[in-house]
Amino acid sequence: MTHLKNIFIVLLLLLTCTFKSQITIEKIDSLQTTTFRKLLKNGELYKIVLLETELRKECQRLNYENGKIRGSLNLANVLIIMKKNKESLQMVEMAEKELKGKEEYDLEAYMYFVYGKNYNFLGLHEQAIKYFDNAFVLAHKIKDQKEKEKRLYSIYDWKRNSFEYLGLMDSVYSNERKCLKSPMPMLYITIAERHFKLHNIDSAEFYINKANELLTTQQIPIEGKANVLRAFGKLNIEKKNYHKALKYLFSSLKITSKAQLGMGTLESYKLIAGTYSGLNLPELENKYLVKYSALNDSLQQEENAGINMIIKRMHKEQADQEKRYSFVLLYVILSIVFLGGVIIYFVFKFSKSRERIKDAVINEKVKESEHLKEKLSYTYEELIMLAKQSDPLFMIKFRGFHPDFYDCLISKYPDLNSNEMKLCAFLKLNLSNKQIADYDHISVRTVESKKYRLRKRLKLSRDIDLYKWIQDF
Repeated sequence: MTHLKNIFIVLLLLLTCTFKSQITIEKIDSLQTTTFRKLLKNGELYKIVLLETELRKECQRLNYENGKIRGSLNLANVLIIMKKNKESLQMVEMAEKELKGKEEYDLEAYMYFVYGKNYNFLGLHEQAIKYFDNAFVLAHKIKDQKEKEKRLYSIYDWKRNSFEYLGLMDSVYSNERKCLKSPMPMLYITIAERHFKLHNIDSAEFYINKANELLTTQQIPIEGKANVLRAFGKLNIEKKNYHKALKYLFSSLKITSKAQLGMGTLESYKLIAGTYSGLNLPELENKYLVKYSALNDSLQQEENAGINMIIKRMHKEQADQEKRYSFVLLYVILSIVFLGGVIIYFVFKFSKSRERIKDAVINEKVKESEHLKEKLSYTYEELIMLAKQSDPLFMIKFRGFHPDFYDCLISKYPDLNSNEMKLCAFLKLNLSNKQIADYDHISVRTVESKKYRLRKRLKLSRDIDLYKWIQDF
């Protein structure tokens, strides 16, 4: 009932703005900045979705392009929090198309930042950092000093997160120092997590308390409060104060469930199950493990959808780049052939005695043309080199090299995850167990285990040769 009431209030406000006071561009700007931040702070994500959807329609009516773009990016930003990465990427791609040809540094910086957050959430941290770097360059061009500082802080904070996942601690500490000028709770909670891993409980408690202090001194989004409560829950688990831990964790869970913050809810389920384990209450432990498993599966599906969309996007970008390159090469080839023909014509007309020169020119031009054409296709050696370097582009280029195999496999076995698809690619390239182990930085025994699990996923009997099956598929 409360949820329906909230929706009704938002719709009523929108109708009032539209029909009673005739909404203006200035009003749209206010709703997309001040009101957006207020709703985000309170964790009212669905209200934001409703609000921005209606505002985009108004922007369309008023022919207000910047409002439409900002609305798309606001929606994309909120959809990340709701773990709707596929939908978020669709919105940010829409904004990117609408931004084409414009020089709106604040919106461009926002766009690259939202791209970076999506890639970060999907575990593609190297690509995420590249997007954050683009956002950083554009953010420095924003004229409004307050907006510039907010954007830069957000970039430092999320780059710090990606660097930590990559284990680049010098970069982590560098970005942390910049964030400490205006810290948010998650910064201190992240530092506390490092101390948890080192079993420095007192140090972890110190930083969690610093995160808690920010809740009373700054305007922190409701997600920050949920994170702090969950951190206190984990702290009390470490101290074996299980009943106290449950109070914190259920308070955090109440916030994340209401605000549809999937990752926070998932983490709470896991910690609550661990708390009940400490209390030796297996039934309640199992109850929350089941909830954790169900939500994790759901979030994994959302993540897979987002990753698939990114792969398609990267494949399209690569195809477009190759298409442009092909046109350039074709132009070069035609120019070479044309010039060669002119030279040959005059050589033939004025001196038959120079026939050898004409033949040499023709042969040279043909060789140049063939050499240029060879550059249009991927080679087996290039794929092997990408595999050795664990390059994220390996699967994209493999798909371009074996499109029928990739599409048929993903169509017949849609539940295969990215690691299993990568193993299939290695087998299609006829790599040995040792080569796969070297390229994937794992042991040969682990490769054999992965092949065994893959065989089960493909539902192949023991008498079928997996290599031959892959080659013939």
